[in-house]
Amino acid sequence: MGTRIHTRTLSSHLLSSRTNWKRGISTSILRLAKASPQLLSLSLLGKETDHKLAREWVDNFKIDDIPKDGYEATRSRSSGPGGQHVNKTESKVTIRCDLIKANENWLPSFVIPALTKSPYYLSSPPSLLISSQTSRTASQNLNSALTLLHRTIQDSAGNLIINPTSSEQKSRVKGLIKRENEKRLEMKKRQSAKKFSRRDID
Repeated sequence: MGTRIHTRTLSSHLLSSRTNWKRGISTSILRLAKASPQLLSLSLLGKETDHKLAREWVDNFKIDDIPKDGYEATRSRSSGPGGQHVNKTESKVTIRCDLIKANENWLPSFVIPALTKSPYYLSSPPSLLISSQTSRTASQNLNSALTLLHRTIQDSAGNLIINPTSSEQKSRVKGLIKRENEKRLEMKKRQSAKKFSRRDID
């Protein structure tokens, strides 16, 4: 039976491993992925501006944007291969992300329906449950679980977003429509010519 470990303890190990890539990055850049109140309440991507807003959030959404209180982490003994160290220590980590609480603080509403189709989804309460026991330490397994949570959210959101049509694509479409119209007019002319020729014969 798993025992609960303090979320901050596990997170501190994880944060220390992220220090290197954070150096030199400004605070303004790190805060880009914070969802605005408008985006949090956006339940459907209907307008082009909605898709643009969602795309900006997804492109800038990083693992560190999942807040420390955005999930609960528990530790338990790993099972299966891995040696005595893995099997005797509580290195397996399971994280639970409550989707209702997440939506109130950092996760946009439009992503929720897509996440309910995830294999990690639990309906009661609505949440994502992800475990990792591939590494020898709890901090590494926490990192793996959070990476999978981040990828699940990012992929689910990305699949809902329609990228804007480029000017080149618009020109190509206009060209295709123009050629189709020209073919249609040419067919009509030929059909009309046949009708006139038949009348002349009669």
